[in-house]
Amino acid sequence: MPGVMSLKGAATKHTPQLWRASTDSCVVSAAWSPDGHRLAVASISGSIQVLDASSGSLERTFQGHSFGATMVDWHPAGEQFATAGQDGKVRLWSPRSDTALKELDGGSDWVEHLAWSPSGTYLLSAAGRKLRLWNAEGQLVREWLHHPNTIAGVAWNPRTDEFASACYGQVYIWRPETENPMRTFLWKGSMLSLVWSRDGRYLCHGNQDSTVHFWIVKSGEDLQMWGYPTKVRELSWDRRSRYLATGGGPQITVWDCSGRGPANTKPTVLGHHEVPVSQLAYQQNGALLASGCQGGEIAVWNPGKHRTPLRISRLPGPISHLSWSPDDEHLAAASEDGSIVLLRAGV
Repeated sequence: MPGVMSLKGAATKHTPQLWRASTDSCVVSAAWSPDGHRLAVASISGSIQVLDASSGSLERTFQGHSFGATMVDWHPAGEQFATAGQDGKVRLWSPRSDTALKELDGGSDWVEHLAWSPSGTYLLSAAGRKLRLWNAEGQLVREWLHHPNTIAGVAWNPRTDEFASACYGQVYIWRPETENPMRTFLWKGSMLSLVWSRDGRYLCHGNQDSTVHFWIVKSGEDLQMWGYPTKVRELSWDRRSRYLATGGGPQITVWDCSGRGPANTKPTVLGHHEVPVSQLAYQQNGALLASGCQGGEIAVWNPGKHRTPLRISRLPGPISHLSWSPDDEHLAAASEDGSIVLLRAGV
């Protein structure tokens, strides 16, 4: 295991669930509306539900995607949201409409990745080796054909309209107006997840070989963290881009990336879950970190101050999604049994 930094403990409280709703199958993704009034929930069956975030009541159900949905992402400044599915389609929706506003061809049988740009100008989709960029009206802007293997992840730079894509052996950085990648980082390995730090300094991926790889974007220098018991998918940056929380087993490893970065430093290791962590999510503007595990437990931490959770809660199945409300006061948590709950977990 990575090294351990000792922190003082804290009293752990059970967090009451403000409401609980049920979907027809495993929840694979959920997204808050920008005003925090609604949740769009995508299920493995393909259905898309829109819930009232204050009560959990069902506002609308869409048939969504045949063969299953894979992703939902709400436009950062508007009413519409986008979904992707195993039918090879991307669809745009409004909670006020009975049918999809637009259907887009993802370019392959399975659209696995979907992300609005921070500005809301563009929507990025990845299906197999096909990377496509759309405008907010659903018109195709550009398609890139450079990926030699299946795209493992996409991520927007939180501060610009640059974005990154990863596949076996390389990470590319793009801009919407360019046909060729601006930069290519080579790394021989299989990547599972990709995240950009909020200040744009680091680009990180979790890997099949139980490592986490950092790229310093400006210089192209890289470093690797190892010692995880399982492959690493779970990555989340805090609001200041100082801490990166990583899964890869029952414990949560938090790297301090301030100053010269995490190289040759000892991370904070948070131990509480008895089975591997399946989800991690830092607040947008606060210091709290939420974790969920394959045993159905949800924990809320303040990793900079305490080594034990501040709050815990449980769901019947493995945790498949965690996301904070726009005001950071509430945490939406979902599980593989189709349950979704709202917790008042902010401070």
